[in-house]
Amino acid sequence: MKKSFAAATPGKGKLRVNRDLLFYILLLAFPLAQFCIFYIGVNFNSFLLAFQTYNTQTSSFVWDAGANFSQLWRELTSSSMLLDMLKNSLIAWVFSSLLGTVGAVFFSYYIFKKFPCKNVFRVILFLPSVLPGILLVMLFQTFGDEAIPAYIEVLFGTEIEGLFLNADTRLIMVIVYSVWIGFGTQVLIYTGSMEQISPSVTEAAKLDGAKPLRELWSVVIPEVMPAINTFLVTGIAQIFINQVNLWSFFGETVPYQEMTLGYYMFYLVNRENAGTKLYYYGYASALGLICTFIAIPLTYVVRHFLGKLEDK
Repeated sequence: MKKSFAAATPGKGKLRVNRDLLFYILLLAFPLAQFCIFYIGVNFNSFLLAFQTYNTQTSSFVWDAGANFSQLWRELTSSSMLLDMLKNSLIAWVFSSLLGTVGAVFFSYYIFKKFPCKNVFRVILFLPSVLPGILLVMLFQTFGDEAIPAYIEVLFGTEIEGLFLNADTRLIMVIVYSVWIGFGTQVLIYTGSMEQISPSVTEAAKLDGAKPLRELWSVVIPEVMPAINTFLVTGIAQIFINQVNLWSFFGETVPYQEMTLGYYMFYLVNRENAGTKLYYYGYASALGLICTFIAIPLTYVVRHFLGKLEDK
């Protein structure tokens, strides 16, 4: 009886395994190195900075475990500044994640059903993905400060202040912009998920007399719920880090009453005064650490709740 090729050449099977293992290692080497350096390394250093303060006399960081957290506690108890920022962050999250997701689902369904002008909506929603961010900011700011007041004056004969110049409407316009530029990625994912729905399922819904809204609610949304849940869960972290493009619109000139927590931390470490910037590194790291400890359990709670809804 003849021996098999693998049995006759036992070394070749081992060589093939070694080559596959080497290919696998080389394939993962770059992303793992990038993760270790730019995520673990950066965040570990930020964790250490939360327990350090900057000594302006020696121009160096010194260990002081409670200084930054004590300063945060004093600001929480002596003023409403951080609470106002948290309120603005929650408002931005509600519009960007919750209402933005609802709008993205409706637009995706409109495109999926090939309703009239679907290509116009597709271009408008994907425009932020192909144009430079700073150009879009300039266009949107000009639209809010010059175009809308001009239209209001022509239509109603009333002069109004530019929407970005008016303190009462500035934050609203920035949030509207953030929702708009967030549509592109969501619509791309949702329309892709909707395309995977079996035509027999939608045809059965039509035969049962389901109208478009009923089809959307009973057929389409359950099919794309995993994608929706992913955006909602990952959006929890955005409560504390989303600066809603305030820096792009106004730089360092945003008053505290209109800041979000994400903008505030970005502002502390990106201001022009280098000495002041280094002084607030530890404070910003401590604030970010506290936000992380709040976001982690909140993310798991939301994930558990959405998982229950998805299983129903």
